[in-house]
Amino acid sequence: MCAEKLGEIRGRLLRLKEELTHRIDQIDRTLDVGVKDAIAELSSYDNHPADVGSETFERSKDFALREDAILKLRAVDEALRKIDAGTYGSCDVCQRPIPWERLEAVPYTTLCRHCKAELERREGGRERPVEEEVIAEMALPAAKGSIAYDAEDAWQDVLQHGPSTETEPLEEERRGFVEDVDHIPYVKENGVFYREP
Repeated sequence: MCAEKLGEIRGRLLRLKEELTHRIDQIDRTLDVGVKDAIAELSSYDNHPADVGSETFERSKDFALREDAILKLRAVDEALRKIDAGTYGSCDVCQRPIPWERLEAVPYTTLCRHCKAELERREGGRERPVEEEVIAEMALPAAKGSIAYDAEDAWQDVLQHGPSTETEPLEEERRGFVEDVDHIPYVKENGVFYREP
């Protein structure tokens, strides 16, 4: 590889390293704020978990983005080390030169396209998530004369794999606070339902 192309790649890698370092620092500053401070609550003890769900999701996303940036930064550092050692641009597996187009697209790559595809095939084993098989079975049209898979069937499947079907009545039910709402007479007036007196 010519010195001009190596210089161009080195410059791109150094800019990428600076960008990734800055991104990690920003995420670290965001994560340094505790959950309690982020949601402006004195305590999260009395809150339902759904009340802090958005904040929990955002923090999980920040952790994942930080981890991704750290992995890329390590790959960039390794690519810079290889440039200094004179081994940049050759595949770590087959030792063949990595095409310039691939290095331009992903300057921190260490594998040629063929070896990367082979690695992903061996590591992945599956091309699609296993959940799709279950969904596909449920989406099949019902055979003629049979009953389709419905909400009741789904509930029965969940109960097979969940806790015991014998459930305790809710505290409100034991105290008598819950009433049967199916038999309460309601009147619709102006698009709003009112309970009859």
